[in-house]
Amino acid sequence: MSQPQPSKQKNHPRKRQDASLLRILNYYRLTLSIVFISGYLNEASQIFLALEHPSLYLTTSIGYGLLNLALFFVLRRDRTLSPQQIILNISIDIIVLGLLTYANGGVASGLGNLMIFAVAAGSILLSGRYNLMFASLASIILITIEVYRAATQTDITHHYLHAGLLGIILFATALFIRQISTRIQNTESLAARRASDIVQLEKMNRLIVQRMRTGIIVSDLAGHVEMMNDAAQELLLAKNSPNVSTQSMYLPAPLLERLKMWMQNNQRRTTPFRTTPENPEVQANFASLEQQGHASILIFLEDNSKAMQQAQQLKLASLGQLTASIAHEIRNPLGAISHAAQLLGESEALDSADQRLSKIIHDHSIRLNDTIENVLELSRRHQPSPQHIELHNWLNEFSCSFNETENDRGEFSIALTPSQLDILFDSSQLQQVLNNLCQNGMRYSLQKTGKAVVHLKGGLQQDTGQPYLDIIDEGPGIDKTTASRLLEPFYTTERSGTGLGLYISRELCQANNARLDHISSYQDGCCFRIIFPHTHAIQ
Repeated sequence: MSQPQPSKQKNHPRKRQDASLLRILNYYRLTLSIVFISGYLNEASQIFLALEHPSLYLTTSIGYGLLNLALFFVLRRDRTLSPQQIILNISIDIIVLGLLTYANGGVASGLGNLMIFAVAAGSILLSGRYNLMFASLASIILITIEVYRAATQTDITHHYLHAGLLGIILFATALFIRQISTRIQNTESLAARRASDIVQLEKMNRLIVQRMRTGIIVSDLAGHVEMMNDAAQELLLAKNSPNVSTQSMYLPAPLLERLKMWMQNNQRRTTPFRTTPENPEVQANFASLEQQGHASILIFLEDNSKAMQQAQQLKLASLGQLTASIAHEIRNPLGAISHAAQLLGESEALDSADQRLSKIIHDHSIRLNDTIENVLELSRRHQPSPQHIELHNWLNEFSCSFNETENDRGEFSIALTPSQLDILFDSSQLQQVLNNLCQNGMRYSLQKTGKAVVHLKGGLQQDTGQPYLDIIDEGPGIDKTTASRLLEPFYTTERSGTGLGLYISRELCQANNARLDHISSYQDGCCFRIIFPHTHAIQ
């Protein structure tokens, strides 16, 4: 929702400038009226005045002074005048100066010259046709004064030429001020447009920086954060941490330590770090930034896990292509070796030691074939077709299918809150993911408790409202060293494992816009959590 705009009359720079000029003009008019009254009251000054109509002079001076005094208090309250009010004030100035000129003996008295300042003030405060209007009014009054004096007084010298020249000067002043004022206004308009463009450009730059997936931080040399975009907050701050103003933040200790290392040697590449165990591994790069007279540091943060994932994907793609090209060459001799080992193991002429060696050959042939199948599966994985799944019924069907395949050796407990939980996932790929996770869980549960048990618990995340499913076993759990490499391809703690099961499961989840995480804070056993996308996120 846009903020209410302040009053344009109060905040527009031209209006503020006009208000200041009006106050200055009023000080001048007030001073001028005091001089007029003082000149009349001071006998020494009367020698400079050739008053033909003293009462008119005094009445006009006092009235002019009272008017300016009233306007002085009005303008002190930061009020501005409308164009009509400015026209009235300037016109009153010209008329008053005309009356004083007439009372003081006409144009020859020199008081008419003060009209030049009134016309100039009007031309500055009001542009356009008003400039010539003030000059015309002043010229008409000056000529009228001389014509009236000539008509009513026969024994005086007429100053028609003086009045005409003064009128020309008034028009020249109006035109000159108009030209200068137009240039000033054009300059102000250009400056205002450029200032607006700069503000819009700054807003655009801030929006771009905030939307960038690269974390960006601006800090001082002591580590005080001056600016931080959303991506940097996601990489550095804990997921459930309260909102903190970046203006009161300092760099986290691991990042501040690397900043100091970089300041000692800016050619050195710092090591990746994590701020919390749940946050991704971050790679920081630094650059000096000079702004507003003080030195700052520009910090770029990259999610190191994404770079590692890209490298792994390239490695697996290359490996998949290589395996696909030589799979036929490997499978044929591998099949022959496996079959020969199996036949050799059935021979009655072999003693127990040779049969054991034959079994080792057969088992490792099967393991090698499984590795080839898993790598081929990575290279030919089909695009997912997400569909809406009612999770509780689907898990019941999955547990029955799983036990039929595993000869009823598994025990499942299913608990969902709410019980009717809808998810969006490719059904066949979800079955592949759960098959792998449940097989692992039951194997470790069986090793520790003697029972192949897996608990399936689901619900909605409090912060995002996304549905999730926890796969929990009753095994010995996973230590921190193993957990840090758990989802890497080809990493396994089992002598007979390929190390691709969990990696394939994670890749299938990512393909369905879901996420597979190991919950390290779980106390007993091991817990893997699948966080599904919102059900309205289907493409």
